[in-house]
Amino acid sequence: MVNYFLTLHLHPSIPSDDLTLNGKVTDEMTLLEGVLLLLNRNKSVSDLLILNGDIRPGYLLISEKIELRTTKKLFNKIGSNLEIKIIPISHGG
Repeated sequence: MVNYFLTLHLHPSIPSDDLTLNGKVTDEMTLLEGVLLLLNRNKSVSDLLILNGDIRPGYLLISEKIELRTTKKLFNKIGSNLEIKIIPISHGG
């Protein structure tokens, strides 16, 4: 089992005291599992972004200029350190 470091950058419009969430994940986890693990560590963020064990619709997850939900890359196993930006679709920008 190999450990990697996952960092989530929350868009400023997402109400949270911490706009960056990070932690260790393993190569046995999918990206979705890693993201959910980190989001669940912050109750206010998890209440807003998680519904029925999945990320609510209306949010983009972008890493290395790739949107992870629409490309189905959230179901890939974690294979490196990653930074993911979480942006509401209607962020006003």
